[in-house]
Amino acid sequence: MPFADCFRSGRFAVALEITPPLRPRPAVLLRRARFIGDCAQAINVIQRPSRQSSLDASIALREAGIEPVWHLAVRGRSRADLAGDIARAAEGGIRNVLCLRGDHVAADLPETPSIREMVQMVVSGIPGALVGATLNQYAPDHGAVLRNLVPKLRAGASYAQTQPVFAVSTLLPLAERLRAASPETRIVAMVMPLLSVDSLVRFESRLGIALGDSVRARIEAGQTSAWEFFHETVAGLVASPLIDGVAIMTFEQDAPAPVGERIAAVLRATGALG
Repeated sequence: MPFADCFRSGRFAVALEITPPLRPRPAVLLRRARFIGDCAQAINVIQRPSRQSSLDASIALREAGIEPVWHLAVRGRSRADLAGDIARAAEGGIRNVLCLRGDHVAADLPETPSIREMVQMVVSGIPGALVGATLNQYAPDHGAVLRNLVPKLRAGASYAQTQPVFAVSTLLPLAERLRAASPETRIVAMVMPLLSVDSLVRFESRLGIALGDSVRARIEAGQTSAWEFFHETVAGLVASPLIDGVAIMTFEQDAPAPVGERIAAVLRATGALG
């Protein structure tokens, strides 16, 4: 079932988030896209300046019969360049777009549009596209998060994708407020198995957050405990009426195949696949 149809039908959606290769390498791209087999309805393609672009990789996946989610990063881009990319995406059959600032270092130009304006450009340039925006549940002021998100929803975004979720309780209060403010907006929770203390420390450093003693204790207890914790997290999200899907990512760009098999098993066991 197409990614957008999951939201329309009420089926729980599953996406896989991947990093494209450094240069166009179809075999590597397809291997990463098939990391969890046929469990994902769509493949989120991260935008990194030093790698194959998310747009190029998304078009390549589309041509291979795999549904991508193009990550359209606005930071440091001109309106004209972005409009050109949108036109190319439309020609390439791209139907899913996640609009975000991007975490690369680049100075905005005088003509760099806001995310809200970017959403409007995508809605106009790719009629019928499923458009998403990001949601940071770790921000200290949830009111400010919603004030930032709601204009993007009014501009045409129909779903919000979170930062990686470890304790479901950190997301649900914000999800409740979002559902009250915009009942039609779908919420996709990103999830990631953290299988070592080193990956935990590096993740916290990357996002500038502390996941807390309870999360650390589960991961410090070893991989069996870490996998059980990941299972519990996914199960809690699937069980919540506030959450409409998950986006799976791994800490490594190329995690071992058994990790993908274990993730797929968790998705099946928790009912995420319907």
